[in-house]
Parts: sequence; C-alpha cells; structure tokens
Amino acid sequence: MGDWRRNREIKRYCPDFRPVRRVLRTLGARRVGVKRQTDTYYPVAAGRLKLREEGGGRSLIAYTDAYSGGLRAVRYRVADAQDHAIGALLAEALGVTAVVRKRREVWRGGRVLFNLDRIEGVGQVFEAEIALAAAGDGQAEGERLLALLAPHLGAAIEGSNEDLATPL
Repeated sequence: MGDWRRNREIKRYCPDFRPVRRVLRTLGARRVGVKRQTDTYYPVAAGRLKLREEGGGRSLIAYTDAYSGGLRAVRYRVADAQDHAIGALLAEALGVTAVVRKRREVWRGGRVLFNLDRIEGVGQVFEAEIALAAAGDGQAEGERLLALLAPHLGAAIEGSNEDLATPL
C-alpha cells in the first residue's frame, strides 16, 4: 500500500455538462476517456472505505475529507484488490453502507483531474481533483477554478457519493 496522497476538490451538482466542457477546453484540459465505476462503501470507525470496480480491475480506497471555503481537502490511500473474493469478504465482515454506480467522463489539465459523473439515482455531478505536492494546499487554484466554473454548476456537495446514495 502506498503513502497517503492529498487532493483539494470541488464537488457540485451540474445540470448540463456542455458549458463545463467548453470551459475545460479553454483551460487546456483534454478528455481522457469514459469509465464505468461501481463503488461499494463499508462502515469504518474513521473516514471512509470503498472498493472501486472498473474495467475488470479493483482497488480498495481509504480516505478522510474536510471542507474549507467551498473546497474539500482529501487524504487517501489506494491498494490493489484484484482478488474477486474481497468484496464479499468485506461485506460479510463489515457490512455495506452504500453502492454507487456511475459513468465517469474524465478530463485532465495539468495536475487537475476533472470528472463529469452521471451517478445512478443521483444525477449529474462535477468534480475537480487538484493533486497536491508536498508544498501548497491548492486552495488558490481551487478558488480560481470554482470562479470560472461556478456559473455552470449547481449546489455544492459537502460529502461523498456515499452520502448521496440511497442507504442500504
């Protein structure tokens, strides 16, 4: 398992991705592709734990998040979880709090990953993930991006997709 990584994130509902795509192009971002993902969330004492399945692969992701100035600060670790039994084992040992299925359109511009998500049972959600290096907190860059994109975005989401999903 790798070291803890950090992101500064924007997460908002998005009624229409078309104007957002136009802004992303003006920022020099490029469309990377489209993924179908299923995230299964498990109850844990602190933070969050999810098993992400996409394209035949699996990753276990542990993370914590906090909010400041309309942006989300995230610390996370990712571990390979290719064993097909891992989901059943975790569900049996811990239970499951939510399952989130989404179609994710991915864009990249510099150190920022932009996700245009269509989440089953929730709707359209926009995320910008600013990868943080050892120095800097990404707050200023996040605020700049938010100022450019806010006219095309809906309400802020202060939580995880787990919070948006219908509880099991």
